[in-house]
Amino acid sequence: MNHRWSQRLASGAGAAWLVGFAPTAPALTDEQRFERLERHILELEKRLEHSETENAKLRAKLPPATAEPPTKTSAVDPQMKALDQKVKVLERKLEVDKEAADNAKKASAKIEAGPDTGFRITSADGENQLRLRGFVQADGDFFLDDNPHNGEGVGLNAAGQPNPIQAGTGLGVDKFTIRRARLQFAGTLFKHADFLVAPDFGGGQARLFDATLDLHYFRFASLAVGKQKAPISLERIQAAPNILFVERAYPTELAPNRDIGVMLHGEFGKPGYEPKYTFVNQSTEFLSYQFGVFNGTADNQAVQNSDTATFDDKSFDGRIFSHPFQHSGVESLEGLGLGVAGSYGTPTNQNNLPALVSPGQNNILTYATGTTQAGSSTAVAVTQANTPATGKQTITTTTTTTTTSFSAALADGERYRIYPQAYWYWGPFGLFGEYAYSSQDLAVQQTDTTTTAVKTDVRSTVASNTTSTTSKTTTSASANGPRNVNPTRQNNQAWQIAASYVLTGEDNTFQGIKPRHPFNPFEGQWGAWQLAARWSELDIDKDTFKNFGTASKPVYLFSDPRSSVQHATSWAVGFNWWLNQNLKFMADYEQTHFEGGAVNTDKQAVDRPTEKVFFTRFQFTY
Repeated sequence: MNHRWSQRLASGAGAAWLVGFAPTAPALTDEQRFERLERHILELEKRLEHSETENAKLRAKLPPATAEPPTKTSAVDPQMKALDQKVKVLERKLEVDKEAADNAKKASAKIEAGPDTGFRITSADGENQLRLRGFVQADGDFFLDDNPHNGEGVGLNAAGQPNPIQAGTGLGVDKFTIRRARLQFAGTLFKHADFLVAPDFGGGQARLFDATLDLHYFRFASLAVGKQKAPISLERIQAAPNILFVERAYPTELAPNRDIGVMLHGEFGKPGYEPKYTFVNQSTEFLSYQFGVFNGTADNQAVQNSDTATFDDKSFDGRIFSHPFQHSGVESLEGLGLGVAGSYGTPTNQNNLPALVSPGQNNILTYATGTTQAGSSTAVAVTQANTPATGKQTITTTTTTTTTSFSAALADGERYRIYPQAYWYWGPFGLFGEYAYSSQDLAVQQTDTTTTAVKTDVRSTVASNTTSTTSKTTTSASANGPRNVNPTRQNNQAWQIAASYVLTGEDNTFQGIKPRHPFNPFEGQWGAWQLAARWSELDIDKDTFKNFGTASKPVYLFSDPRSSVQHATSWAVGFNWWLNQNLKFMADYEQTHFEGGAVNTDKQAVDRPTEKVFFTRFQFTY
């Protein structure tokens, strides 16, 4: 009976092996084959164990010494040994195949896509990475109560009359715009070199915002080179998708935007804590610093106008920022950040100074583009007596005219900025503030031109009581200049304070809000809701509007108070709805009161009408 059971066991196990481990169909992948092989081995082991158990039970029922002579080997032993050997061979083959598969996985790149990472490709060793991210902001700006008073305008037109304030449309044009449409190509090379290239196509323009390489072999001293955000304004440093209102406040307009240069920066963790690397200007560590040398740009310089340098002297920019209570155990102060930034440079005859704008993006400070003033004009006529022989009379008239022309306003001399800044986030509450002081030397170039015109008239007598006159005029000019004149120190100031609160209870941070429950109306989830309020002011130095002419014939060489404001005060309230961490809707109302900046029919400077704007923004990031 034992022999028959052994035969059944061997034939059953062999059949199981033949059926279970027949060659895998070509359609199966290696991983699927390995899984199937593992399953069959486990099944085979279970069958063997069951067979041995049954065999032991049968042996126990047989008489002790009558089954077979002890000198004979059981028939099942060779079959069991052969089967065991085959199992060992299969297990070894499985181990070899798994090792090959693991090595293949180690050598292949990892591809990811998600709301946190965007699109990301990482090398097998993790030291090289390519990231593709971006965002789009679709805005709607709607001006309210935008009908100006009759006769008022911004500046004077060619006819010397007030230039209508947005003729036919009030104080501003209601419009839909693509405010930003930015692609961000970023990555890591050999673990310690990060890069960012960010073109933007918003507003119907193609502009390069960032092109930066950051070498970060040491956390305390990394080196960033290329086009990057200047380390000055805190709100400018904040990523555009995370700003609290649709438009940034006035302090950002008294600071550089992007600049080209080289910057040393580093970050330090609180003693006992290891700092983590973050890209340029994005540190959240206990202490960070940035010090750089840049070409130097004017206040509120457009990014496309900062790609070239127009003078040799460079600008030195720096910033120190700290989270002094980080890891202190004082929860209410963990999110407190304090810092100060500044810059110093000496531009030479820097022209095309940028305009400053209102929240509604209307120009509120424009610099003079040049003017010409007529001087004296004298004419001297000399008559030569009749010449009897020829019957001719010669009259020579010499006219001398002088004019004085002035160039556009220039930044020429010392320029520096001081920029204290802070924020405080505690749970759903946030508070943000900064102050900007921008000081620079202004000048204009003067050229005096003297023009001399000599006119010669020759009168000839051709018949009785009949004369003929021929004329010839010769003109020459001489210029004295250009030379810099009327140096003036301009000190501008701006500040803002903004508060926010997340109604749905999520943490409020400088890096934005991540909803606990993304918007899903089918499950009663509504994302994160945030309320915000802001007060911001801008003050322009009164010497900017100095009159170099007379009361009846004013000459404004730097800026005309009939078209530029001397002070602006803005307050705003806003609602931000984060549907999820990638979708955001914003609705703001902002109202601005101006001092100066308009002209009446008497050609006197008056206050520009109050600007009232309702903003909306739909934003997606990836």
